[in-house]
Amino acid sequence: LQLSQKHVGTIAILLNVDAQRREEEQRSDFISTASHEMRTPVAAIQGFLELALNPKVATVDDKAREYLQKAYDSTKHLRTFFQDLLTVSKTEDGRLANTPVVIEINELLQELVEQEKMAAAKKQLELHFSRADAGEKNVQPLLYVHADPERLREVILNLIENALKYTKAGLITVGASLKDQSVVIRVSDTGIGMAEEDIPHLFQKFYRIDNSATREIGGTGLGLYISKQVVEQMGGKIWVESKLGEGSTFFVQIPRVSAETVQAAQPAPRLPD
Repeated sequence: LQLSQKHVGTIAILLNVDAQRREEEQRSDFISTASHEMRTPVAAIQGFLELALNPKVATVDDKAREYLQKAYDSTKHLRTFFQDLLTVSKTEDGRLANTPVVIEINELLQELVEQEKMAAAKKQLELHFSRADAGEKNVQPLLYVHADPERLREVILNLIENALKYTKAGLITVGASLKDQSVVIRVSDTGIGMAEEDIPHLFQKFYRIDNSATREIGGTGLGLYISKQVVEQMGGKIWVESKLGEGSTFFVQIPRVSAETVQAAQPAPRLPD
């Protein structure tokens, strides 16, 4: 039995994305403007609270100092939140400044570790910089990347500060290595770690792990989302390996610039007259 088929018409579906795009632009503009405008009064409040907490400026009793400190901490968190919202808005609409230059990763990591050692010492934590393995040639590999130094600094500092925040005791190690044609930066800690089901959501906007160990630790839920956006703009990727109660290691992989390419880009030395 053969059934005849007859073409009786065509259904066309047209989707106008202009309205949706305009709504996204308006939402981004609102977030950007609101975040920018709110930073000024919040900064003023934070400044006055700092003055009130300064014993050389104001005299307050211990109970009042406790209340002022809580207000100061909340204001500081709010200021960071507005800054993160502004950064998110810029990354999503392409307005985030990006001026890539050649960077030697070992030098950058060592500088950032030295910068954060005092914060680690306050929590009685060890913060170490681990240089890349010299290998059989006994020559320290040069790990060059082409990236915006300020953006990359922000990403690595965010990872180090998170490691300090979520580690109660032990060690944080920062280092880098070569992998194929890439440089892989790693930040490892002996902190609280995270459950397997949380890992796929970790780089989503506003996602924060909710358990008894994290509720008392402040955060905007935007730091890792911003880091992911920035790293992907550099042509790289970011991920984490972690087990609950056993610590975490964050990885940032960025395309490598060969030493030969860097050397070729350097101006030739001027010959003496």
